[in-house]
Amino acid sequence: MDKIDLSEVCQHYRARVIRITPLDDCYLLETNRGPKELHVWPRVDVMRWSFAWRERLARQGFRAVERFIRTRDTKPFLVVGKRGVTMTDHVRHIEACEPRAELARSCGRVIAMMHLSQQESPLLSGADYLKQEQIAADAKWTRAKAFAEAFRSKYGREPGENRWVAELMQPMLKRMERSSAMLSHESVTPDTVSVSHRELQRDNWGMVKGELYLRGFFRPALSVQQRDVASFLRDHYLTHKDISQIDAFLDGYEEVKPLSYSDYTLLLAFMARPREVFRSIEAYTKRVAGKEEASVKAIEQALRIQESVDQLLQHIAYRAEQSRREGVHEPL
Repeated sequence: MDKIDLSEVCQHYRARVIRITPLDDCYLLETNRGPKELHVWPRVDVMRWSFAWRERLARQGFRAVERFIRTRDTKPFLVVGKRGVTMTDHVRHIEACEPRAELARSCGRVIAMMHLSQQESPLLSGADYLKQEQIAADAKWTRAKAFAEAFRSKYGREPGENRWVAELMQPMLKRMERSSAMLSHESVTPDTVSVSHRELQRDNWGMVKGELYLRGFFRPALSVQQRDVASFLRDHYLTHKDISQIDAFLDGYEEVKPLSYSDYTLLLAFMARPREVFRSIEAYTKRVAGKEEASVKAIEQALRIQESVDQLLQHIAYRAEQSRREGVHEPL
């Protein structure tokens, strides 16, 4: 936890602090005005950006999001050294969201509202984060080609598990190459991307008194909005295996913020990355190279996950083609 003078920080707020409990990602404060959370931000610019989109989202009509409590001087945050500090209300009773289509549709609408709020801010550049994604994808593909070539040249003709793993490498590399190429497709221009969180997760949602509640994002890793959506849909489908909820989310999203064909291209680019397959094969090759005992169980599990992701990819690709036929004329 970051070392700051908590007593001095708390004096800036109207609440009288009774007890401070350090948690994994914040300080829990018991105060005479109820429980609060004190968050320390490593980047002040991200804190300012986060304050701005939360306020815009509330002005759009969705107020069930953690907003920053103002200080005695009516400031929404503090800057301590090179770090930012914010205080929010702590909600004790947050229930998990029950999976159903109407709730998924509501989630889609809220995230679209959040994305519209975020893209109004000039503080962070979406083009910069897209470039980072492109560089990272190319770097992983290059790394994968290197260890795949080394492994196949040495173990590719061996019988048994090593040969089977070697045979998996070519389709893995093709997927990584395709993902990288789609990230740099000519239809994806700097003006089509805006900044958001790298990965929206189930933990960012909850139910409070029967209403949808958006939470978290206090130490966010950032990327472009399409990755935010792609990571959520991927995680949601792998958890529930219900394509109707995927459509419900996207329908709700597009009620507020229509997706262009280039948006769908980026969604597919992020979903196409064979994450688990890449990690499990790389780990296997390292163990073999180090003459350690190596098991293919993790690879087999990764392939099962990939089968489910492929079902989602096919559906999103079909939806993208439908959107183009209905009036979005952009070349892929």
